Amino acid sequence: MDAATLTDFADLMSGDLTVPVGADTDGQVALGQFLVRARAIDDDRELLAVTAAVLRLRNVVDYSVAAACAAIERVGLPARKHVRSAAAIVTELGAAPAAAHRAARLGQAIVDENLVAVTRGLRDGAVSAEKGDAVVIGLGHVTDRVELSDEDHARVVHSLMVQTSPARVREKARAWAIKLAPVQDDAEDGYVPVAERDDLNEMTLNRTDDGRVAVTIDFDIVAAEELSAALDPLTRPVPEPDGSQDRRSAKRRRADAMAQVIRTYLAHSDRPESGGVLPHVTLSVPAAVVMNGQVLDSVAGQTISIPVTEDETAVPWLGFGGPISARTAELIMCEASVAMALLDGNGVPLSVGREKRLFTPSIRKALVLRDRGCAFPGCGVPPSWCDGHHVEHWEHGGVTSLDNGVLLCRRHHTVIHHGGWEVFIGHDRQPWFIPPADPEHPKRRREPIRSNARRTLTSLPAAA
Repeated sequence: MDAATLTDFADLMSGDLTVPVGADTDGQVALGQFLVRARAIDDDRELLAVTAAVLRLRNVVDYSVAAACAAIERVGLPARKHVRSAAAIVTELGAAPAAAHRAARLGQAIVDENLVAVTRGLRDGAVSAEKGDAVVIGLGHVTDRVELSDEDHARVVHSLMVQTSPARVREKARAWAIKLAPVQDDAEDGYVPVAERDDLNEMTLNRTDDGRVAVTIDFDIVAAEELSAALDPLTRPVPEPDGSQDRRSAKRRRADAMAQVIRTYLAHSDRPESGGVLPHVTLSVPAAVVMNGQVLDSVAGQTISIPVTEDETAVPWLGFGGPISARTAELIMCEASVAMALLDGNGVPLSVGREKRLFTPSIRKALVLRDRGCAFPGCGVPPSWCDGHHVEHWEHGGVTSLDNGVLLCRRHHTVIHHGGWEVFIGHDRQPWFIPPADPEHPKRRREPIRSNARRTLTSLPAAA
């Protein structure tokens, strides 16, 4: 099946599954119509058969997406599209980031000879992408902790594959890691128990659909002891104002304690710097946001003339957390560890020029707000790893200001200086990049490319 045939098949399936009731189907009953008109008892068996077939088709499609990710990586397409990986391409094609990264992991798994059972199950449609991914992650959990023989490897994979859900797969993987861990008395000199290995420490922050963040931490016993010591005095029940018992649950008290530890850390001036400035919470407020019944148009008492954006969804937002309500913005603005920036209609903060060669903390803060990391297309390295680059070089009279600066990691900073790439600040006050001339077509137009923070897979201006 070639690409054209596959596209036709996808169109056929889409039309058959979603055809509205009453539509002309040339005398044939479309699957979509059957699902709408299904009757109790009479259609039970066929309804179950359709559901099973659709689920199998979904699993096969997920396998095909994973195989496509493997092919994308093999042919080097991410480099030509100026993105990091196949997951980035799949994300920009419309997949959710979590699904794209899962497909990329499965793409790596299906070319691994040690995961033939997983590949076969995915290819046949008997195993879902979620379960296959859980098996891959669970096997990694075991192999990180124990060196497996070929026989043990096969046993672990088989036992994970027969579990009924991804959650059960994860539980089984943890059980295998404990069961196969070497006994300390029989281990060779230098053995470190799993509980004491800091190289296995992990922490995940997963954003939920409503904007909250779920945190999972896997610490070694020493780091866990330090965390417990830091939280202990803050997790004790505190009587209510009327003298009654603390109504907070233990989970709520631990969460409050962790938040307090973080706020205390941010309030100290001796904390390590991040990207040349002390880390703190940055609150960005579009000029059109109304707070306390008034349009916010000043920072620290200084009035700023910025055109009000026509974006109806303009709301305050946090650097890591995203959009928040104006009420919450008013609350956190009282914190000493919070900095506020007012943005214009293009999302660009106020320029703060200085007669210094190095970018000041204030200008660097503005660069971080605009570029969100290395601005080079497809990079996005965090701001703490980036240099401030003068678009018009300092030695040529370029000033140190927001509109003459761009964040670049050291690798792409070198590319701009030595690799033939050019960067300029456009009329929208955003950085644009021009690739080097094609040696085979030196007269061909060098099309400007958007910065990484505004990157898309199309060159249409409306996509920015």
